[in-house]
Amino acid sequence: MNIPVIKIEQNGKQMFLFTLQAKFIYEHFDVSRRVENKEKGYQRSFTKSRINQIARYVDRDGGILPNSVLVNIDTDKFEYHEESNEISLNEEGSLGFIIDGQHRIWGSNQARMDILLPVVATHGLTVQEQAKLFIKINQSQKGVPVSLYLDLLDLTEGIIEDFDNEDIPAQRRAIEIAKRLNEDEESSLFELIRTTGEPGHGIALNEFVNQIKSYVDPKKGQLLNYGFEDQYKMFKIYFKAIKGVFLEEWNNTDSLILKTVGFGGLMKAFYEIFLLATQGGKPYSTDNTMTLLQNISDFKFNNENLPGGGIKAQEEAGKTIVSKLKKALKEDNEFNVSIEE
Repeated sequence: MNIPVIKIEQNGKQMFLFTLQAKFIYEHFDVSRRVENKEKGYQRSFTKSRINQIARYVDRDGGILPNSVLVNIDTDKFEYHEESNEISLNEEGSLGFIIDGQHRIWGSNQARMDILLPVVATHGLTVQEQAKLFIKINQSQKGVPVSLYLDLLDLTEGIIEDFDNEDIPAQRRAIEIAKRLNEDEESSLFELIRTTGEPGHGIALNEFVNQIKSYVDPKKGQLLNYGFEDQYKMFKIYFKAIKGVFLEEWNNTDSLILKTVGFGGLMKAFYEIFLLATQGGKPYSTDNTMTLLQNISDFKFNNENLPGGGIKAQEEAGKTIVSKLKKALKEDNEFNVSIEE
């Protein structure tokens, strides 16, 4: 397929300007390097209502989309012919990545009409360069969701091999723990940490990171004496125990347990619960933590017990959970030591 183009350069980077049918762009370019299925990639990252608005605008209102979309064409997928100012595309498989204009492309693809879209194409950019460009463009427009920005740090700042290195900042440690919990099928938080900023059930990546980074800070965190792998296991155990004891709340989308106040309260209470579960030299395990939390298994994560919003409400929620737990433990002989004069 040969396409007439205009070649331009900016700061040593070569780009091409041309037009393509919207449905061709949808079929031949990826929307996410992290999701193989194209439909899931769009659904995971973008607003369905906005997509429908664009489709209606094109079909019913005779609307036009004059702003260009930005793509990166993989180096082995095209050839530039300088004498004719054309590029030829190898249409087998994906041609590259959509850096900007995903909503317009999906909306145009859903429309009955197959409109021509103006395209600006970079080529040969690394995945890291594409991620940085995506963030830069969207930050200057509507803004990249914080969770998506954090999820892209592996691409924009590089992958970290050794998280036990004291120079690794708390934020990157917290992000790694969140990603592992979200991707581990044995984790209670499997696919419950939202990494792209979209609304839905579960906790946003940026919220999770904000809650645990103080614990895993390599210089002053309460868990600094534990290796990174142990830190990960500690949070995995904690949430397994919480889900096991509060299963009905966990599965109830109306419960506050996986919303900002409830989740924040549980995170504020984490370290004291860890200390209580391990007092007397007990190992920190799912079973021991569940045994401890059974003392408050009737606690409801609702607005009555956890009123308000914001950081102060989260701190109060944490105090409430710990207070109820300590009160219950005073009457539990298993958690009391013998006092002898």
